[in-house]
Amino acid sequence: FSFNSLELEGKMVPHMLYMFKDLFGVRNFDKDSLIRFFFTVRKNYRGVPYHNWKHGFCVANSMYVIIKGSPCVFYRLEKLALFIGALCHDLDYRGTTKQFLLESDSPLVDLYSTDSYPERHFSIIVQLLQKPSDYKKILDNMKHCILATDLKKFFENKKIIEELIDEESFDMEDLEHRFLLQELTMTACDISASAKPWKIHVEYVNEVMEEFYTQGDEEKRAGKTPIPMMDWEKPEEQVPSQMEFISGFCIPCYELFEKLIPSSAPLLQESKKNLKQYKLMKKSQEKDKLNGVAVLN
Repeated sequence: FSFNSLELEGKMVPHMLYMFKDLFGVRNFDKDSLIRFFFTVRKNYRGVPYHNWKHGFCVANSMYVIIKGSPCVFYRLEKLALFIGALCHDLDYRGTTKQFLLESDSPLVDLYSTDSYPERHFSIIVQLLQKPSDYKKILDNMKHCILATDLKKFFENKKIIEELIDEESFDMEDLEHRFLLQELTMTACDISASAKPWKIHVEYVNEVMEEFYTQGDEEKRAGKTPIPMMDWEKPEEQVPSQMEFISGFCIPCYELFEKLIPSSAPLLQESKKNLKQYKLMKKSQEKDKLNGVAVLN
């Protein structure tokens, strides 16, 4: 989980091929088709600061580590759907939230609000599969998981899973329970930048903030007031916003995930370390009464 994909600029496709071969072998897949597929995915990620090809690779790498660390949990087709879904989950993301698109009356709303959106980007996967039936199963599974990366969906799932665990009724043979676990796994991987070692984590945070500030500037140009977190003139909001995200979302996710996938424990441990670091920064800022830029280093 501590792997720094940001150091692989220009080398991510070979690493994707290695992870894919390590998980699934190459006997049933054409190597040239795989390479073309990965390059196509890279091409279809946009050049936004954070939700780009590097993010897709980072999430796929976290999924790779989870699958390798729990080899008997997921079925083969589930693994394939999870791994490819992790790589492709933010394809064509434009750097602004869905709420921003809604408020700006963007024509993209119709595209992003439909459940068929992921399928538009994954038709090329059919090149990788032997049977149409496999393609249908994996695509359905992938759509199910990718749509679950919405934060609202996570909290809905969290409540259900917690109840199942408390009642000792979570059953890995139950298809719906397996779907819940796959959705939770996607979420755990999607936010894994918050569970990277501090120096790597900070690099990702800087990219996230750049993307947020870009949206904030667009909102200002439209005569709107961005939320403090997206206003570059309020850098003091950076630390508390990260604290809120890690404590209110990441840690609850990883605490639950560890109960089902014990090998994921490092995600919880590292996110707690990062939260502790932010708390120290906040305390220092309050003590010195800093009103300037909160620099992460």
